Amino acid sequence: MGRRASTRMFRDFLCSLAIGFLTGFITSHTVFVVLWRRQEAACRLPGGWGRPRPPPTDPKPQCDTDIPTERLVFIGVMTARKYLKTRADAIYKTWGKHAPGRLVFFVGTGENYETSLPVIVLSDVADDDYPPQRKSFEMLRYMSSQHGHDFHWFMRLDDDVFVNTEHLRTFLNSINSSKHAYIGHPGVGKVDEKGHLGLHDDKPYCMGGPGVILSGPTLRHVAPHLLGCLNDTVTSHEDSELGRCVEKVTGLSCTIAREFDGMFSQSYNEETGAWTVGLKAEKQNAISFHPIKQPMYQFSLGIMLSAKTLREKMKHMAVLAREKYFIKTSGFVSFDDPDVKNCWASPCDVDSGEVWSCVNAYDVFSMESPNLRTSILHKGRAFGLAEARHALGQFLKRERIRKRLRLSPISYQRVSPERGFEHVLVTRYAKAKCLLFRSRQKFDPIHFREIPPRGSKLA
Repeated sequence: MGRRASTRMFRDFLCSLAIGFLTGFITSHTVFVVLWRRQEAACRLPGGWGRPRPPPTDPKPQCDTDIPTERLVFIGVMTARKYLKTRADAIYKTWGKHAPGRLVFFVGTGENYETSLPVIVLSDVADDDYPPQRKSFEMLRYMSSQHGHDFHWFMRLDDDVFVNTEHLRTFLNSINSSKHAYIGHPGVGKVDEKGHLGLHDDKPYCMGGPGVILSGPTLRHVAPHLLGCLNDTVTSHEDSELGRCVEKVTGLSCTIAREFDGMFSQSYNEETGAWTVGLKAEKQNAISFHPIKQPMYQFSLGIMLSAKTLREKMKHMAVLAREKYFIKTSGFVSFDDPDVKNCWASPCDVDSGEVWSCVNAYDVFSMESPNLRTSILHKGRAFGLAEARHALGQFLKRERIRKRLRLSPISYQRVSPERGFEHVLVTRYAKAKCLLFRSRQKFDPIHFREIPPRGSKLA
């Protein structure tokens, strides 16, 4: 009986061990698969279910933060064959080459054409279709089906618009592309159309002229419903019908913030031509300009904005040159040097080693500063400089130096453990002649004393 019970216990132990091993293996494998799928889903673009997996040569799937700037926005421009050599060509030669992503022109079916531009022909859409509701909706469907997971943003444009690509890049990089977004110039229609556009509570739609921007999740969500929206229109307008469709599917309406009126700038002076004279100051920071009916004004506007950018760059270069001029890290050049023509180009100092900081008016230029420049008020620099200037005045009276000296706005200071707090004050007299005065405030010697613990009789 005892041997039979021992055999049964040993057999039960082996069975339990085998069952435990199989259960652990299945559980761990299941958990690994779940975690792997979560990690794979986390590295897709927002709303990226169904996106093709990367090829086996890729070390890992790309996350949002890994996508380069060239994948920021897909820009679709609606045009026609008769405008490929004029409006479309002007766009491509001006701002189109600097688009932060991909730029493609869309035309409908028609006669053959010759062009080197990136063009997509939309089937089942006439090239001269107007109003271009079907062309616009088919263009958005193509963008979603072919590139819906390749870009963060999608922009729909007419062929008579100019885009400031740098401002577009900065603007889109400041917004979270993983959320639904419908952005553009808000419109409510003409006076006689208000309340008759089929919009819920008369909410604004994004006007098509200055451009409409959709985030990736919004385009992918709206695209399957575009054909249905096309069969249920209220007006012949393309942009308001797109707004109705976006609102019906996502509940979004175009933003009503006033800032977007200027960011996506619409000119209503079409009779004489828009943007033909110049830009007002408040218009120079816009993202898009509409309309530009004549291609030559694409180039004029490009030159105008490039000149503005050049002026800003030159101004920045001048600031850097001034900062470089004041920062000296290897000691100062003697004024006896014949190459030194300016009186306070660089002060002389017989010592070398410690880094001097240059004080010019209210700014301190030094390699010790994180941004190469700090305020004179930082860490009591102003008080120390004022004390040094007062001491200089007392010294001049005591030594009876009667030259008409004028303090320069430039001085120099440094702090070292051995020498203490030092200043070099630059004075000027007799046109270009200078006198340098150096002050030094030594630190007191270090003293020690014992501090009794609290509660003791010595305290």
